[in-house]
Amino acid sequence: MRPITRRGLQWGSLYVLMALLPLGIALLSPPQETRGLLGATGVMFGLLALGVFGMQVVISGRHRWFAESVGFDNILQFHRQAGLLALWLVLLHPLLIFAADPSYLEFLDPRDDTLRAFALVGLLGASVVLIVSSLWRVQLGLSYEWWRLLHGGLALFVVLGGLGHALMASHYTAGWLTAGLLIAALLVPACLLVDSRLLRPWRLRKRPWQVIDNQPALGDAATLTLEAVGEHRLDFNAGQFFWITLGDSPFSLQQHPFSVVSSACRPERIAFTAKNLGDFTATLPEMTLGTRAFIEGPYGAFIPDVRSASGRC
Repeated sequence: MRPITRRGLQWGSLYVLMALLPLGIALLSPPQETRGLLGATGVMFGLLALGVFGMQVVISGRHRWFAESVGFDNILQFHRQAGLLALWLVLLHPLLIFAADPSYLEFLDPRDDTLRAFALVGLLGASVVLIVSSLWRVQLGLSYEWWRLLHGGLALFVVLGGLGHALMASHYTAGWLTAGLLIAALLVPACLLVDSRLLRPWRLRKRPWQVIDNQPALGDAATLTLEAVGEHRLDFNAGQFFWITLGDSPFSLQQHPFSVVSSACRPERIAFTAKNLGDFTATLPEMTLGTRAFIEGPYGAFIPDVRSASGRC
């Protein structure tokens, strides 16, 4: 078995176990009143969807401790396929419950409980928009920057809203122990999302860089060189890449990945080359010297064997 296949199976197994965690917690104390096989299956699908969405938040946060050796592109493809699974689970959750007992359709009637009805419809709609906008972002005309903001906001809403729905339903989540464990399990991905979208840029603001060179390259491309403003450095290996934000603030919606083309022997200076392929890359040739930049990384596992003596600094 190839090493990357073995690592993929290991991380995939961990993903499945963590995604099953909300379901396992709920089954610790099953309710005395049963809803029949169809209704119980619908409930289980809802809890599994909650676990999958929680793990989706974890693997999309660019946390270098999670499955980096598998490869960022592989994680991204897995994230897309798992998102489709989560959407099917979300859709089947109410359909099976309604089929088992049509009286639950009253939960969608705003005249009975306005807040509950809008919350349930909102969770379903947010889940659909979350997946559809990711699969067909270009066709929908969404820019990458605005899609990224929408994606993060909807993901947080679905995870926290789904948690609230599970606790309020209280059929499988009754009791302080079950509720507490479920809250703890789902707050972890929520906190990781806050860390990646808010706290990480806050930390980056103390480690700024600036553009010190901008040269045209072959094939309608530009090569930008960035230098650290201060004493900080970024150690990296050949073949890795960074997420780079150009502008005065690291909280900008504009953040893009670029491979490093400069030597790892000078960690205080980083260069990348980008071809004109879109709205952002088209602006790189006009980027002025002194422009502020913020760098997140390095990422990527496609690197040479560090045990080899060739190519060392």
